[in-house]
Amino acid sequence: MNEDKSFRLLTALAGVIGVILVASFRINPGPPAGASLTTILDYGRQHATSIALGGWMQGMGSVFNILFAVGLMELTGCTRKLSGWVTLLSGAGILATSLAESGLYFAALEAGRTGDTSTLVTTLTLIKGVQHVYLIVPALLLPLAWAILRSRILPAALGWSGLAIGAALQILGVAGVFDTLQPVVDTLLIVQGLWFLAASLALGIPALRMAAVAPSRRPSAAMVG
Repeated sequence: MNEDKSFRLLTALAGVIGVILVASFRINPGPPAGASLTTILDYGRQHATSIALGGWMQGMGSVFNILFAVGLMELTGCTRKLSGWVTLLSGAGILATSLAESGLYFAALEAGRTGDTSTLVTTLTLIKGVQHVYLIVPALLLPLAWAILRSRILPAALGWSGLAIGAALQILGVAGVFDTLQPVVDTLLIVQGLWFLAASLALGIPALRMAAVAPSRRPSAAMVG
């Protein structure tokens, strides 16, 4: 029982940390749209620290988000079911894509420092291409929400809302290939982050309450004597 509570708390903590790190990536809004190469170079020099920190936060945030997803799937008992395998597949794709994008940010910074404008332009183009890959891999919320509904480990509202958000992201993954929907995608990803936060709190708060109540239920030495 203690191991189960500890596992729940660690899983919930991973979810909260992941949301905070990914949200903190917004400290770097990026250069203005349509900016000239000179403006981009100046922007990179002025914001080098925030760009590097933001890239690290994005990569580490994705690691914690996937840890939360895998931990939650274990708690639902669906690890060896289809939903569990899809979660692992989606998590691996998201993590690989996130780390690739983070690496491209670091490459762009290095190209800007050395004045290698050809590499800088190529890297910025690759970043935009990699961002589309997030919506090509299976939406992580789809198997997670399905497992939640089957196991009832979290409120059913989180399961149904997760299915809705995941389905919307999956549809945008197709539509986004033919149209510029990045503002819509960004808004939906914020909603997904809020879902992860709500799921983490819904998992962790009851475990904290049980941990706080448990010591008071143990018999005192006087009662045992």
